[in-house]
Amino acid sequence: MKAHVFALFALFAALLSHAAAPAPPDAGAATPELPYAQEFRAFAEADRAKPPTSGGILFVGSSIFRQWTNVAEMLAPLPVPNRAFGGSTTADQLARFEQVVTPDAPKVIVYQNAKLHLRPAAYAEFAAVIKPVVTGVWHEATGAPSSEPAPRLLSEQTELREFLNCQLVPRLGNAWDYTFAPGKFPRIEWDRPEVVEKVMGLFPLKVRWFDRDGREVTSAERPGRYAFYAEGMTPGGKTIRRAATLYCRPKEWDGWSEKPKAYLDFLPLDGLTWPAWEEHREAIAGFAGRTVLLSILQQREGAVLMSYLDELKSTGAQPVLTDTPMIRDHEYHLALKRKILTVQDKYPSLRQPRRTGGKPAPVLREGTETDAGFKPGTVANLREVCRVWFERSHEPFNLVVARRGVLVLDESFGTWAWGEMTREKPSEMASLTKLVTGVLFAQFADQGLIGIDDPVGKYFPDFPSTGDHVLTLRHCFTHATALDGHEEWGGMHNPWLENVIANASEYLRPGQVHNYNGMGYDLAGKVMEIVSGKSIFRLMRENLFDPLGMSHTTLEEDLGFSCFSTAVDFAKLGQLLLNRGAYGELAFFSPKTFEQLLPQPLTRYYPGLDKEWGIGITWMRQPHPDAGKNGVPSDATILSRNTIGHGSATAAILRVDLDNELVISQTRRRAGTDYDKHLLKFLIALEEGLQ
Repeated sequence: MKAHVFALFALFAALLSHAAAPAPPDAGAATPELPYAQEFRAFAEADRAKPPTSGGILFVGSSIFRQWTNVAEMLAPLPVPNRAFGGSTTADQLARFEQVVTPDAPKVIVYQNAKLHLRPAAYAEFAAVIKPVVTGVWHEATGAPSSEPAPRLLSEQTELREFLNCQLVPRLGNAWDYTFAPGKFPRIEWDRPEVVEKVMGLFPLKVRWFDRDGREVTSAERPGRYAFYAEGMTPGGKTIRRAATLYCRPKEWDGWSEKPKAYLDFLPLDGLTWPAWEEHREAIAGFAGRTVLLSILQQREGAVLMSYLDELKSTGAQPVLTDTPMIRDHEYHLALKRKILTVQDKYPSLRQPRRTGGKPAPVLREGTETDAGFKPGTVANLREVCRVWFERSHEPFNLVVARRGVLVLDESFGTWAWGEMTREKPSEMASLTKLVTGVLFAQFADQGLIGIDDPVGKYFPDFPSTGDHVLTLRHCFTHATALDGHEEWGGMHNPWLENVIANASEYLRPGQVHNYNGMGYDLAGKVMEIVSGKSIFRLMRENLFDPLGMSHTTLEEDLGFSCFSTAVDFAKLGQLLLNRGAYGELAFFSPKTFEQLLPQPLTRYYPGLDKEWGIGITWMRQPHPDAGKNGVPSDATILSRNTIGHGSATAAILRVDLDNELVISQTRRRAGTDYDKHLLKFLIALEEGLQ
C-alpha cells in the first residue's frame, strides 16, 4: 500500500513525502497487551456499523486530532476518517498499524504526536490553513485534478515568504545603523542578500532620498528626518518597493554618551505587586532607558522617535491625540506614496460624520430598569452573577449593559494584586479591532469612495485587476484572501505593505479558502489611507472615536488587533450599530450601508465557502443549553439570532442584539477559569430579565 505521509508546520512529527507507509509488524510476532483497548473497540464497532472507504485521507495521532471530532465535516468534501487515539506516541502508532491504518487503506496519512493543545474555537481556523495543503497532496496521490497547491508549489511559497521578510537597511557595521551624520547618505542594502538572489534573482534598486518636507534631495544638509524610497524590477517582472525613515543626528550629538531613564507605567505581570514595582522604579527606569537608547541607535522605531523629537515645537496648546510619532511618520510616508503614485488629487475627501438635522438617534444615558425594559431585580441578579464570575475565575472585568440606549449596568468587578480594575482603565480588545476597522470602512463605502467589491488593484498598481488572483475589499474583510497571520511584514507600519502582499498575489487563491487572519484588514487599511491621504490611526480618531466620545480608546498598532478601550466606550460603538449607523445627531453611515456590513453567506460570492461573515462583523449566536430537548428548537439561542459582534483573544465582549435593542460590552485582560460557563449564566440571567 502506498500512502503520502506528511506533517503540517511544527505541529507534526512526520514529513511530507511520497514514500510507502511504514510496513506492518510481523504477523507471526507475539503482540503484547497494549493500552487504548477501549478506543480500538470503538473503532471496530464503528467499522462494523459503517465499513471504511479506502483511498481517503487518514488522520492519526494523539490529543489534537483525537479531540477534533468534526474534522470530516470541516474538511468536506474530502474523504477524511479519523483514528487518532489517547496520548499516543510513534511507537503506539506503529504497534497498532493494522488497526489504525490498514482498514482505511488511505492515500494520504496526516500524523501528529506533538504535546500541544488547541482551543475548540481554533479548529475552524486550523482547518482553513491545512485544507488546501491536504487537498493538494491528496489530488496528487490519486491523480485527480486539483486547484490546490502541490508540494513543489508549497516549497516555492516558503521561499517567497523568506524573501518577503527581507528588509532594506542602512549598511551595517556600527551602532549607528539608523542614525547618521550630515553629508552623504548611507548605502542601502538587503539584510539577507543571499535570500533575495536565490528567490528573485539579481536586480538593481533605484534609491531616492527625501527630506522632512518631502523634497527629493541628494545629501543631508541638516539634521532631522529623512527617508529613502527604493524601487526595482525583478527578472520575473515583479515591482519591488521599500521605504523607511532614518534620522540624521547633529554632528555634536553622541548618542552613546547619553544615559536616559524611561519611567514606565506598571506592567501587570502575574505575581508582581505595585509596592515591589515602586521599590524598584529607578532600576526599571534605568534599564528601560538603555533599551530606548539602543532602539534610537539601532532600530527603525528609534529613527521615528528622534525625527519626531527633532520636529517638536511648543505651541502652548493642549496636545492632540493625533500628533504622535507613529501617526506623524505614517502620514509622512503616505504623502510620499501618493506623490510617487501620482494620486495626490485623485480622490474626494472623506467627510466626517454629518449632523442629520432630524430626530436624534438614541445615545447611551443612565436610567432605570423600567426605562430600559427590564424586569425589576434584573440588575441585582446580574451583579450577583458577575460577583461569582470574578470570585471563581479570578479575572477582574468591566461590564456595561444597555437597552434602548439606557445604561442599567456600568461597573467594575474584582481587583488585581496590583490594584483595582477601574471603569476608566483601557484593556486590549484584541480581534474586536476588526469590527472597529469594518465600522470605519463603512464610512468610505457609504460616501462612495471605496466599494466593498472593488478590486485592490483599482487603488494599487502592483495588484492585478482581472483574473483569478484579484483581491477585493470583501475578500479582505471576510478572510477570503488566502493570507494568514497578523502584523506580518511590519503590518501597518510598513509604508509599502501592499507591495509586499502584491509580490505574493500569484500564490493566493482569493475566494477559495476561508483563512482567519489580520492581514486582509491591514491591506484594507492601506486602501483607506491612499484614498483619504490620512493615516488610518488618525482616521480612527477623527471619524470614529472622537465623534462618539470614546475618550479612553486608542488604536495605533494594527487593524487585526491592538485597540485598547473601556467597556463604556465600546458600548457607544455598539449603540452606533444598534442605531444602524447613527449616534445622537450624527450620521456615520446609512441604514442601507449598515445592512451591507452584516454577515452574509459567502457562497453568494465564493462558491464552496460555506461560511457567513460580514465586514468585520460576525453573528454572536449563543446556543441555548436546552436546544433540541423537551420541545426546544434545535437552533434555539440565548437572546436573538440577530446578535452581532466579534470574538476576541482576550475574551473581551461586544454583542449587539438587534431584535432586543440590547448592547453588552465587557473588557478584561484574559478569559480566566470557566469563562464559557460563567458567560452562559450571565446571558441566561440577562435574557430572563427582559420584559
